[in-house]
Amino acid sequence: MIAKIKQRLPGAYPLRGKMLDRIILWSGILLVVAIAAFGTYYYFDQKGQNSGPSRDELIQTQVTQYEQVVRDDPNNITNRLGLADLYLVLDRFQDAATQYEAALTINDQSVLAQVGLGRARIELGDLAGATENFQAVIDKSQEEDVSGELVQSSHYYLGIIAMQQEDLEGAITKLTEATRLERSDSDAWYMLGAAYFQSGKLEEAADALAQAVLFVPDFAEAYDTMAQVYDQQGSRGEALYARGMLAYSNEEYDDAARKLEEAVSVSPTLAVAYSGLGLVRERQNLRDEASRAYQQALHLKPDDFNARSGLARLTQEDSGTTSEGELPANHPATSGDTSAEQEVTP
Repeated sequence: MIAKIKQRLPGAYPLRGKMLDRIILWSGILLVVAIAAFGTYYYFDQKGQNSGPSRDELIQTQVTQYEQVVRDDPNNITNRLGLADLYLVLDRFQDAATQYEAALTINDQSVLAQVGLGRARIELGDLAGATENFQAVIDKSQEEDVSGELVQSSHYYLGIIAMQQEDLEGAITKLTEATRLERSDSDAWYMLGAAYFQSGKLEEAADALAQAVLFVPDFAEAYDTMAQVYDQQGSRGEALYARGMLAYSNEEYDDAARKLEEAVSVSPTLAVAYSGLGLVRERQNLRDEASRAYQQALHLKPDDFNARSGLARLTQEDSGTTSEGELPANHPATSGDTSAEQEVTP
């Protein structure tokens, strides 16, 4: 089971959306790079040209520039961190580690360098070194103010390391803390669900995976693991729902609709299957069917966030008077809280 999970998880695994965001958010320099890249893409898109530079070409140009400024001023920690971040995005992990180490030589109190070096070391297989880096950030946060995102990411990556070492209880402890610090971190909820699943704690696994897909309704890996959890629980309707949403995540909408229709036939009170069916019908541009599915989900679960949001989108498109994510004032589902944050259970 651990090998199957490893194929699609972070650590010595590819970066995915949230994980890549963790890096980009650390560096204001890299944010400038991203903005510049977006501007270039936008220019060529508006001109209808396909000859613009690729993302990797744009980043490589920035790498060349940062390499030069680092040579010109090797004691500038900001430039070192910017270059290291770029190397990390390009999967040049040893080069990234070298730059983060140089940044720590300049300032051994830099938490940005500690987290960056830990991330690079995970990819290089140096789990002991990475553990030291992330733990140093957590220890420092006990004594002085440290960015909450960096502390949360440190707990998250320590959970990843524990997973790789097959220390499931340690992983659960660290990932639980990561979800406590950032309730909307879908990756952390997914990893927590995977750790619970491998520990044989099926109910806890299902709950954690439900939180993962709450914030990312097309989270294919989470639905795949969720389907396995429900199979072991003998919950046929829920397993069909998970596989239907896996098909939805893979843009296989006809297959998704079939599985979700079967799910609601097997489990007529399964609200999430109706909201999932609404998402599928919306993608198929079957607006009336989508609306009916969302309404049924809200009838069963008035605070279903995806159903609320989906029905709001349809209402907005029909009337042009409602903001995205809101329902009309006279809609019966407006009696509850519409925020995703309220969906999270302690």
